[in-house]
Amino acid sequence: MPLLAPADRRILRELLSRGGTAEIGEISAAVALDNQTVQTSLGTLQESGIVAQTGSVPGLRGARWSLTRHGHEVGPSLVGSDLAGGPDGHEATGPTDPAEGWGFPWRPPKPEAPLYATGLSRRARRAADRAVIGIAGSPPKRRRRGRAIVAILLIAATIGVGFVAMIALRVTEITVSGINDGAMVRPAGLAGTVLEFSIDGGDVTSAQMLLDGFPVSGVQRYDNRIVWPVPELTEGAHIVTLDVDRRFFGTATAAVTFTVDGTPPAVELPRVFEPVALDEPVVLAGSVEPGVSLQIGDQRVDTASGSFSLTLPSPPGGPVPVIATDAAGNTTEFDVIVPIGYPHTTGVHVTAAAWDHDGLRESVVELIEQGRINAVQLDLKDEDGRIGHRTNVRLAQLSGASRELYDLREAIEELHNLGVRVIGRIVAFRDPTLARYATASGDRDWVLQTPDGRPLSNYGGFTNFNHPIVRQYNLDIAAEAAAAGIDDILWDYMRRPEGDLSGMRIPGWDGGDPSPVIVSFLAEANSMLREAQVFHGVSVFGIAADRGEWVAQDIGAMSDHVDYVAPMVYPSHWGRGEYGVVHPEAQPYDITRASLAQFQRVLAGTNTAVVPWLQDFSMRVNYGPDEVRAQIDAAADLGISDWLLWDPQVTYTNEGIPVSYR
Repeated sequence: MPLLAPADRRILRELLSRGGTAEIGEISAAVALDNQTVQTSLGTLQESGIVAQTGSVPGLRGARWSLTRHGHEVGPSLVGSDLAGGPDGHEATGPTDPAEGWGFPWRPPKPEAPLYATGLSRRARRAADRAVIGIAGSPPKRRRRGRAIVAILLIAATIGVGFVAMIALRVTEITVSGINDGAMVRPAGLAGTVLEFSIDGGDVTSAQMLLDGFPVSGVQRYDNRIVWPVPELTEGAHIVTLDVDRRFFGTATAAVTFTVDGTPPAVELPRVFEPVALDEPVVLAGSVEPGVSLQIGDQRVDTASGSFSLTLPSPPGGPVPVIATDAAGNTTEFDVIVPIGYPHTTGVHVTAAAWDHDGLRESVVELIEQGRINAVQLDLKDEDGRIGHRTNVRLAQLSGASRELYDLREAIEELHNLGVRVIGRIVAFRDPTLARYATASGDRDWVLQTPDGRPLSNYGGFTNFNHPIVRQYNLDIAAEAAAAGIDDILWDYMRRPEGDLSGMRIPGWDGGDPSPVIVSFLAEANSMLREAQVFHGVSVFGIAADRGEWVAQDIGAMSDHVDYVAPMVYPSHWGRGEYGVVHPEAQPYDITRASLAQFQRVLAGTNTAVVPWLQDFSMRVNYGPDEVRAQIDAAADLGISDWLLWDPQVTYTNEGIPVSYR
């Protein structure tokens, strides 16, 4: 079928007659077509690279269209001999030439007799022949053999020259550009791609192009070049062939094969591994599609066999990024989580003052000796921002945070000798001591503020979790404890204060939910503590499973960077009717089970341990052994055998703690 529709030709002819440029309105009036039809035809010509819109001056004149360089080059051929049109001003109709399918109405010239065969009569040619013979005469007989040999050689030379010429006439070279043979191409990579065949020594007008065995449209010819803007193609293998008649006889063929691939590569590798030991190597092994390059973390992995294996000397300190790229450039990216197998933990909270108190310390030792607990949570920095042990952290000394109630290294050694693990609790961002020091020193951006710039009064002072000095201060306390031999760091007040965000200002934060800032701190801490082979977890509000945005605690995101989550599900802290429990404080089993089930739902598939804080203190309802045991049983019925008991007075109900949990 012809490349150009009749309307397209009329518009192209009009542009040629106007010197190559005109407005849509001018063209419409001249060719008697409505503006929309003209616009559509100009779009078709634009897709073929024949015309282009040259812009307009808003409010003064309409859009202006001009012939491109290619349009000037091929326009007259596209219009052909019908520039004058038919009697009615339209193109002349009639049979179309097969060459019109290329947009060029080319017709081969009629063969003419050679000049040497015309202009002489038969008698004149005979006379000329006799004259030649007469001039030549008859050679002497002794020369006939030599002349015969010469004649034979001349004939052989002529045949040889003719044979060489015949071969030369048959040589046709076709070079292809635009897509490399055997290439893998993404669908997006085809946009704007032009496949070009340059022909040397063949009949360009005879060229036929096929895509996967079928003729294609939109092909254009420029001198000895065949050009095809590649359209959107389906995914899979494709072949484009071009056949061209040789000058003498036969056909030359060129082909380019390529594969369209827009599907990201598949990587068989668990996104979340089973928990591993803290001090053992980790093997990341799986498989990929052929020809896929793979990067795990900062290492390139060999995938030549289709399978791969990478051994890490120790568990990674956070999610491990995986990037797979196939030959077409498609990528698959995800993080691999390698959780730590958190050890079985049954423990109690102990303040620095309690450990310094002989009677309270002995009551904790009694729990250990009775086999009721296997861990002690010892305060490192408490809710007032006070550090109970002697510390070398410079900012703690400057701010007056150090109380020096006990020697941390000695306390850890004593507890280890009793056969229990030591969990160091750090109250991170609720820190009245540091807040007062920062305000007095003029470092007001260390603390959270009211909208008018005053220090936020919540909890006596809440420090800015977005400030690098505040963050480093807490990390330094943890690092010092790790060097002293602590087994575990448990972060508390890893959140923002309750209340409307509009009522507080976080210096350096541009607004919105600051949960990502909290998560980034845990990621930084995880990297440091993993290197020191220290476990770490985070205490969170009991409501954070489904209302974490109230205090910037994104449980799912936090779980990627901690070994365990410690939800504070104290029955006394729930409102009546929560999770369908009529009186939570009086129904410790029901509310504990219901709230922990929410955390299991949120953490499903993360393999992150849940170590709940349980209540061993009394508020509106008196708590004794039955209430404590009810909470432990509720957790156990969900498959949670780990817990920590909280009593701010450090006076625990021994009878409520089963011995079997040691």
